[in-house]
Amino acid sequence: MPLLADNDAAVLRQHLQPITASVDLLLFTQAFGGSESGPIAKQVLDEIASLNDKVHVVEKNFVLDTDDRTRYGVEHAPCIVILRNGEDTRMRFLGAPMGYEFVPLVESVLLAGTGDVDLTQASIDTLARMTAPTAIKVFSTPN
Repeated sequence: MPLLADNDAAVLRQHLQPITASVDLLLFTQAFGGSESGPIAKQVLDEIASLNDKVHVVEKNFVLDTDDRTRYGVEHAPCIVILRNGEDTRMRFLGAPMGYEFVPLVESVLLAGTGDVDLTQASIDTLARMTAPTAIKVFSTPN
């Protein structure tokens, strides 16, 4: 049974239309002894990918794909790693992107697929002056 209603899928398909670059959604899951949210995360990603032919889901085994885990710094499963044209965007999502996490996931896919950054020029200038590696983490939880 789909998670998205037909009318929601139609709106999302339209929203994803501007994507021009290939977007790979690497999904690291652990089938045995892993979180129950792995299959839900897979279904969410599959439904998003079905709405735009430039978006692809690539499943990775958290236990067996150790080289990829190391390459992308994945420490927990499920974890979604977003690639643009095969390059790491450094955007990650932990757990199943449901509820409050769904919209940021879609916006991240759009960012990766279009390269359009919705920042003020002042923010872009500030980021350009940064010389040290910086990790920006955003946490989302229902109130």
